[in-house]
Amino acid sequence: MPGLATFIIRRIILYIALFFTVIVVTFLLVHMAPGDPTYILAGQVNDPEFIKAVRHRFGLDKPLYIQLLIYIENVLKGDLGYSYFRAEPVSTLILSRIPATFLLILTAMFIASLIGITLGTIAAYKRGLADAVISLLSLIGISIPYFWLGQLMLITFSLNLNLFPTGGMISLTTSYQGIYYYLDVLYHLVLPATTLAIFNIAYITRVTRGNVLDALSQDFIITAKAKGLPERRIIFRHALRNAIIPVITFIGFNTGTLLVGAIVTETIFAWPGMGSLLYSSLQLRDYPVMLGIFIYGALIVILINLIVDILYGILDPRIRRG
Repeated sequence: MPGLATFIIRRIILYIALFFTVIVVTFLLVHMAPGDPTYILAGQVNDPEFIKAVRHRFGLDKPLYIQLLIYIENVLKGDLGYSYFRAEPVSTLILSRIPATFLLILTAMFIASLIGITLGTIAAYKRGLADAVISLLSLIGISIPYFWLGQLMLITFSLNLNLFPTGGMISLTTSYQGIYYYLDVLYHLVLPATTLAIFNIAYITRVTRGNVLDALSQDFIITAKAKGLPERRIIFRHALRNAIIPVITFIGFNTGTLLVGAIVTETIFAWPGMGSLLYSSLQLRDYPVMLGIFIYGALIVILINLIVDILYGILDPRIRRG
């Protein structure tokens, strides 16, 4: 266990350093990007003195490195500042949007894991036509960008076929209560969750297929076949059980991809999560909100990766010595 404790401490130190690196890099990129929020805040007022006063009000007249140091100090205190345009604390804005984003991501992750692991196992088990078709579909799924797929789904199933709503999380024309409210949310969730899941279904399928094929070549599988065990039992009770750990690890590490995909998906379907908030903040150059979303996103990804690292270190002692 001392080796495990050292491994965990090393990982925590590594991720703390990574977290602050993300803060510094993100802060510099956001502030050095084209556009100035003071001109948007000033509106029609084209008075240099007024614009100067606005810059001073938000501390934008200070040197960039001073702004960065002040921001890091505030982050350490748990203060992400106030939105320039919404007059609300950044943390309040983001925390109000996190449940919608988590619902979208967890639903997409569940769909992708269930279908991807199933298809990957079938592709490894049914070599031939089934494997070729599944491999081709997974290659196509990996190649399709979120923004193109989302727009295609919206045009096809919402605008042309009128099967699903064009956006939002709930119906605005009807007020549902009780279980009907949750069914309405699920109805609105179908298209964005499917859009977000398809890319990840393709990746999980390929990862599962590769790991199951690797497991099928192991000695214990050959022994099980020699004993005359049913082939399905060998696949699902022995091969898949040994292949599933790397797949679960991949799913955990893939959270960052899901967050990035959620930003695009939420924007297309007007889903009221962190992604749509980030998009509107980018348009307004609302620095505190933009930075806050990046920090929350980085923190979520880092915590999930840390948990996966620790679990992997517990399950596989070789990782601790790496």
